[in-house]
Order: sequence, then C-alpha cells, then structure tokens
Amino acid sequence: MTPFLSVLSRACPLPTHRNPIRMSSFQVTIDRINSLQTNASLLDLLRTSHSRFQDESLPGMRSYLKRVGYEPSAFDRLNMIHITGTKGKGSTSAMVQSILHRYPMGDKPLRTGLFTSPHLISIRERIRINGEPLSEALFAKYSDEVWDSLEKNKQEPRDTSEPLSNEMEMRNAILDSKLHPDKPSYFRYLNILAFHVFMREEVDVAILEVGIGGEYDSTNIIERPIACGITALGIDHVNVMGNTIDKIAWHKAGILKPHVPAVSFEQLPEAIQVVEQRAREKNASLQIVHASDIGVLDGIEIGLAGIHQKYNALVAIALCKIWLKQCRQIELTEAVPKEFHEGLAKVNWPGRAQKVTASETKYASQIPSHQQVTWYLDGAHTVESLQVCIDWFREIAKDKKETKDTLRVLIFNCTNGRDGANLLNVITRLHTELGFDHVVFTTNITFREGYTSENTNNTASTTSAMLMQSVLAESWREAIPSFHPENVHMADSIEAANDWVVEHLKSVPEAKQLQVLTTGSLILVGNTLNVLGLEAK
Repeated sequence: MTPFLSVLSRACPLPTHRNPIRMSSFQVTIDRINSLQTNASLLDLLRTSHSRFQDESLPGMRSYLKRVGYEPSAFDRLNMIHITGTKGKGSTSAMVQSILHRYPMGDKPLRTGLFTSPHLISIRERIRINGEPLSEALFAKYSDEVWDSLEKNKQEPRDTSEPLSNEMEMRNAILDSKLHPDKPSYFRYLNILAFHVFMREEVDVAILEVGIGGEYDSTNIIERPIACGITALGIDHVNVMGNTIDKIAWHKAGILKPHVPAVSFEQLPEAIQVVEQRAREKNASLQIVHASDIGVLDGIEIGLAGIHQKYNALVAIALCKIWLKQCRQIELTEAVPKEFHEGLAKVNWPGRAQKVTASETKYASQIPSHQQVTWYLDGAHTVESLQVCIDWFREIAKDKKETKDTLRVLIFNCTNGRDGANLLNVITRLHTELGFDHVVFTTNITFREGYTSENTNNTASTTSAMLMQSVLAESWREAIPSFHPENVHMADSIEAANDWVVEHLKSVPEAKQLQVLTTGSLILVGNTLNVLGLEAK
C-alpha cells in the first residue's frame, strides 16, 4: 500500500478577509457563482446518458444572453480577438493583451479586456481590465447586474409530468435537478459576465480565450471578431472532442468566422489540413507561423520562460498586427515591431514556468537558515505541454550528480478524464536524468478543511480524487520498479503535501536546497499558490 500523508501539524485556518464589510457583497457573489457548478453526481449522469447535445450549446447561450439584454451582434463593438488551442492559448492571450495595452497610442493607451480560464487564486483573474484582475467591488457589482437580469427574465419551467422520450429530455431532466436550473453553468455564467464587464467598461479590444474546443464553446457565440488565433494542438478533452488530432482540429477551427483573418501555429499534417479546409469553407484568410521563425525573436526579451513561449509569441505578434491594421489603420512591416518589445518583455502569466522561493511564502520562517526551498510550478496537463515543462525544469535544475546536497520532490496531480499514466511517462523519463527523491500524488483540494471559497470545486468527489491518486502512485511504481515504495506518497490535500515537504526537509539537515516540481494540472498549481500564501496577480 502507498503510504498516506497524514496531518502532520494542526490545521491552518482558512484565509480571512481583511475588510469584512466590503467583502460581504463579494462573498455573496462568490457563493452564488459556486452554486452554478454541476456537482460530481450530476456530471456522472450526464456522461453516462451518452447524449449528443453539443449542438444545443450556442442556442442555449443566446437565450441566456437575451435574458441579460444582449444579442451576440452587440459584442462586435468590442473588437475581439478569439484564441483557441491545446497548448499556450492562455499565454498567447496574455501576450496579445500586454502588447496591445502597451502599444504607444499617444496619451491614451488601448483599454483592454481579457477573459481566460481557469483562475489560479482568485476568480477575478478570469476577467481583467488592462491586464489587472477586476476589483472585488466591480466584480460583485457587475455580477449582481447579470444575476438580477437572469432572475427578472426567468424562462418558463418545463413540464415534468410527461415521461421522458429522448436523450435531450433526459438531459434536461438531469439539469433541472441543479440548484439553479434556470441559470447558466459556472463557465457560461463567467463568460456572460465577462461580456457584460467589457461592454460596461467600454474596452477598445477584448481578448477571449476559448474554454474547451471551439466549435461549441460558449465564447464562440461571437459573430464578428477582428482576428482568430489557433495555438499548438494536441490530444486533450477526448470525451468532448474525440481522440484523434484531426477531430480535435475540427473543433478548434470551429472559431473561424467568414472573412475574418486567422493565424495558426504549425500543426501536424493531419491537423493543419483540417484547419486549412475549415478556413476555406469560411473564406477566412489563414496565416501559418512556423517554429523555424523564432529566429526573429533573437535578442528580444519575453517575460515568460521556455522556447514554447517564443512559439506563442509568434502567434500573438501576428494577431496584434492584424488588429492594429484593421482597427487603427496601422500597418507594421517589421517581423517584430519595436513597439511590441515592451509588451513582450512585461507579460506576466502566473502558473506557467513559475519559480517561487520560500522567502515569498508562508513557510519562510519555518525553513532553517542554511537550507533553501524553491517551488517550480507549471500547469502542464497534456503530454506535449508536460514535455515542455520537463525541458524547462531540466534547463534550470542542476545535474543531480553535481549537487549531492540537493533534494528533489515531485508533487503531481491529474484531474479525472485525463490519461494520468501516459502523462506520468513523460516525467518518469526525467527521473532517469535528474532523479526525484520523493513523489507526492495529491488531490486538488486546497486545505485540510477544504477549498477556499473562490476555488471551491463541486465537480469531482473526494473519493474519486483519492482513487485517481492511488492509480497514479501505482503507475509510478510500475514505471520505476527501483524507486523506493516508502518514497511514494499520497496526500488528501495540497496543504498536507506541502506541509510534509517542508517538514521532511528539516529531517535532512545535510540537504542545502530542495527543488519542488509541481505540475500536472493548472488547478493544482493555482491551489498551491494559495497554500503558499501568494496573492492573485
């Protein structure tokens, strides 16, 4: 049996808000939004019903928007850039925002709106104005406006007295058992809220990151974006999009719009053929950027680490050029315009190739003075992105043979629905090069008492989460039979995992530094930042 990480010290209290009067409205907002999450049991019912109801997604979104007072065409004034992909869509969106906001426009910089997911620490990170998370006060205010509009314009309840005759009726009956059956789901609500915020804040440009896929994603309700972008594609969310790269490419390329220019990073042949075909069907011009083009970025600072971020930068640069030409009649001919340099250098996107030292965390006072702890955090959650993460960690981690006084710990999580064993194979190859001393498989539950309110997750049960960690631990031991079984651990919370890491370091006084690689899930990384005591950025 894999040893279980028990509670090693008294539980730490959940964070308290410094201004309870101001926060009360915000807290009510968070509780409301959390109530829109589909709980684990309902998700299981939806999965097992085998319903094919994706084509109902966008009509449903239009209905919700109408209740709030919007038609999709109203969002044309937001001059949107729509970005999808498997790897790097969030980073690319952040780069586009940073470049455009910092582009020299005289006395008045471009006012940018950015919608991304998931958040790491605070839900406010999903909706940004000029690169900054929406304030708590404005978040609560605008959410109240959306919620009240949905309340005032409720749909007529369905007749539940008749027997269920088809899959769609079965699905509707399941959804009717939600706490708020008349409200959109968690992600859709935040998407609607983002549209509302950007309209009220009168942004010059809104950058929208797709949630899952593209064709049926709620962000795809928009009709006339200025440009569409597709970053690198890989295998992910196979239960939604299919398990082959061409099927995934079809979903991703679903964001392309008639006569709207598009940019795609180079893809596998079977994927790029699909993207090109869908572009032709829409009469959309398609620019393909290639990995071999990164030479144009030589000598140019990019605020995000890793060669993959240079690939993302190429897509972002192309999208920004299109936007400036279409919306400001500024035609730039340089491969990397000098006006883009500041935005590329100052882009900040936490949770991706991020280093955190113990001095920045709540553990600072607990680390002996002769020892150092560094967390290396990356939200990689596909085979391809994990390989990029491993390449990054390999570059910055010194050769184990030359650092006998260094301990390495892997903290890993894989959310249900992903191929954990396949993902682990990428990391086991790194172990042969650098060597981990301990491996900890943890749930995504933040603290021992549970989640903070902004990171509540009702979509997975604790039982299934722990079962997944057990499967991962067994996969690790099978892949590396020589790895000491007592050095493979499971934790029922991220707090327990990190508390154990710090306590373990104290028990090895000869170790001068501890490197903690935390990866496998963006949710894991976000909740780890929360446990470490970092603020939302």
